[in-house]
Formats: sequence, structure tokens, C-alpha cells
Amino acid sequence: MPAILEDAVKSIMKENPDMKKGAAYAIATKSLQKSGDLKEGTVEATEKGKRRGEMSKATRARTRARKYKIERERGKRDERNTEGRD
Repeated sequence: MPAILEDAVKSIMKENPDMKKGAAYAIATKSLQKSGDLKEGTVEATEKGKRRGEMSKATRARTRARKYKIERERGKRDERNTEGRD
């Protein structure tokens, strides 16, 4: 399994300890496919996913923040669903 998928599953399981591991894999897989870190319909990492899998969690957060900052400066609307987050 790609490192980025394993990290995502660990994160999901940490936030939802009563969740079944299979459900966590399904959520992580769908999310990573949607973001382009995994190839559609597979659990194979894309080049982007391989790079991000080698990063630490903090580094991934910094690059994600930088990406959204650049998009805001260009006038692109942030369409991420953050409803219900603290």
C-alpha cells in the first residue's frame, strides 16, 4: 500500500477509533483518488501521491496551505467542505 494511503487510514482511525478498518480504507481511498494522489479506481499512487507520501504530515499541511493561499490570491473560490470542523 502507498505510504500516503496508510497515513490517511491511520489519521481516520485516530479520529474515529470505533470505525472499522475497511471503512477507513474506503474513505481514504476515495478521498485520495479525488485529490489526485491515487489513480482513479485503484490504490496505486500517482507521482503526486508518491511525493506527498514521502512528506511528513506537517510538510503536507504546509504545502496544502501554500496552495490554497495562492488560489485565494488569484481569486479562486475555496470549495472545500469544512462544515462541522472545529
